Amino acid sequence: MRPRLPPRPVVSWALYDWANSAFATTVMAGFFPIFFTRYWSAGEEVTETGWRLSLANSIAGAVVALASPLLGAIADAMGRRKRMLFVFTSLGVVMTASLSLIGRGEWPAAAWMYALAVIGFSGGMTFYDALLSGVTTTERSDRTSAFGYAAGYLGGGILFLVNVLMYLHP
Repeated sequence: MRPRLPPRPVVSWALYDWANSAFATTVMAGFFPIFFTRYWSAGEEVTETGWRLSLANSIAGAVVALASPLLGAIADAMGRRKRMLFVFTSLGVVMTASLSLIGRGEWPAAAWMYALAVIGFSGGMTFYDALLSGVTTTERSDRTSAFGYAAGYLGGGILFLVNVLMYLHP
């Protein structure tokens, strides 16, 4: 018997996890901390740059934690989960891309752009998670969630490997 493929909405939902995990592994965990320390904060003490990066992450986390319940309620009441997902994802994409415009030693601009990118990423995840109930049944939500989780690990891992290879062999 041939295995059935997941429905298109489930695959689309999982592919978002594939893509957003690339941001988490490559930008948040992998390369932003290195570039922040060695390029945007060049010549500064490592403890100082670590504190600055922690502050940017804390500010972004606090903004998302405070705003998510209100934004989630508004999106649910108005039926705008997809639109909110698009807005936050776009914020993350634009702010991440804008990091390429920041020059050496300009750590305040890099920290703010990064914090805004994390707000976009984390805010988008709020709406991505909320869309699970719209792409599958309650009975299949565990399987669908696991499918998205697996896609995320695969997507994030593949891009991280490509980035490491590009770093090691420019």
